[in-house]
Amino acid sequence: MLTFPDLRDLKRLVVINDSSVPKGGATQLAVQLAGAVSAQGVAVTFVTGDDGESDQLRHAGVDIIPLGGERLLASKKALIDGLHNAAAYRLLTDVIRDLDGPGVVYHVHGWAQVFSPSIFDALASVADRTILTAHDFFLTCPNGVYTIFPTSEVCSLKPMSIQCIKTHCDKKSYAHKIWRMARQSILNSKLYVGPFPYRVVVIQDGMIPLLARGGVPESSIVIISNPSAEHFEKRVLAEENAQILFVGRITKDKGVDLLATAAERLGVSVRFVGAGDAEDDVRKISPNARLDGWSTQEEIAQAMKEARFLVMPSRCLESFGLVAAEALKAGVPVLTSRSSLIGEAIEAHGMGARCNVDDLDEFAGVLKDWLADDAKVKAMSLAAKTSASVISQSERDWVNAHLALFEETARRL
Repeated sequence: MLTFPDLRDLKRLVVINDSSVPKGGATQLAVQLAGAVSAQGVAVTFVTGDDGESDQLRHAGVDIIPLGGERLLASKKALIDGLHNAAAYRLLTDVIRDLDGPGVVYHVHGWAQVFSPSIFDALASVADRTILTAHDFFLTCPNGVYTIFPTSEVCSLKPMSIQCIKTHCDKKSYAHKIWRMARQSILNSKLYVGPFPYRVVVIQDGMIPLLARGGVPESSIVIISNPSAEHFEKRVLAEENAQILFVGRITKDKGVDLLATAAERLGVSVRFVGAGDAEDDVRKISPNARLDGWSTQEEIAQAMKEARFLVMPSRCLESFGLVAAEALKAGVPVLTSRSSLIGEAIEAHGMGARCNVDDLDEFAGVLKDWLADDAKVKAMSLAAKTSASVISQSERDWVNAHLALFEETARRL
């Protein structure tokens, strides 16, 4: 039987997120947590930047308040709304006016794609009862991932320093970096002038120094590792499989072209599960690659059952990887790029390894070794099945940790 904290003071949770329909891990977690809190008898309101057409939230009994906006890439007013979305400010101001009171807690997940920094003007009056979950680094870093994209390097600079301002790190152009710096400057003026009143949830301790570098006080940070599903009770016999697996967005920042190139050098095929704008590039590089497109959780689980190992070859600094956590719980070893924050723990516990994916000789060499060495793959698989909890926790423990934080925060009024 599941046990949860005694919720005496938490009366309502107001969740704020750019989207109500999961197309990535952050929104999935926001929706999942909203439903879990609602299941404990707490009133939950989900303020979303999209049209709010979420069956998952409705079925969970969550009230939805939609902005009806568009993501920046689709909006004709992106240059302005991305800096200050006046409609988002008005909507959230109205929500706070109508719903605020004793025991009301606010939880912000994603704001950078629709809502903009304007929401922090609205939240200023309730900031001491507002929790910010850092799924990425947009709270401090202009491009959100501490990555210099033109050179695929992890950035070590202080955000918004002179050297940061001079560095071209954007995926598109330096002009776009200038816009991002303008947005960061606006955000900083709302968050880092005077005492910092928010609590910030990070999903692992490796994020703390990066956020602190940009201004988030370490004393305000709480670590709650992400949950992941355990698809199989028994270990996947990875050493008996031959398939290299990638699961996620098929985009260059995820390094899919590097994986396709390394595999093509070896004359082997990679199974890509997901979709994105680099699908044609993958097909051109590796005609034998298998591209499944977007898949259900059941289909992803089946792909993991047939995998020898999973590869996360991201060019950008990754704070987490849900599919990696799920693969490890299944007993599937994981190979990550050196920019993955969870890669260090994976390697330290013998569940996989990290490599320099930009060095195609090294990358292809690791793939070749893992494809040939059954004993090594079995050892990593066994370690993964027994040690995966160092990367992620159960949904019950994840929900419990948030409920305890919400209950503590609710007492602040």
